[in-house]
Amino acid sequence: MYVITTALGPFGLAAIVYLGFLLSTLSERLNAVAKKKRYHHWFQVSNSLIALATMSQVIRSAASLAPACALPTILEPWFALVTFHIPLAVGATGDLVLVWYYWGWILKEKPAQ
Repeated sequence: MYVITTALGPFGLAAIVYLGFLLSTLSERLNAVAKKKRYHHWFQVSNSLIALATMSQVIRSAASLAPACALPTILEPWFALVTFHIPLAVGATGDLVLVWYYWGWILKEKPAQ
């Protein structure tokens, strides 16, 4: 079962990167109308960090399936922390802050009566 589920992990992260690019494009178009400060370029930084976490997931998954062929460094817990957990947390937080900045007005809108 581990062999099947290991290959599915990067697809979820790739979907998050795709969503980040989509939100970046929509925020850029909203920025053209709303004339807010131009922070939508930070989406690319956040998406790059999440893409790094995706690549780390692929490499670490392959290493865990064949530990005899992998470098010992890849199997260390600190490697996962530095290349997966921290970039994913920083990238997702960056995307969240930017989405809140550009799209938070939707939550503040009052419904028409």
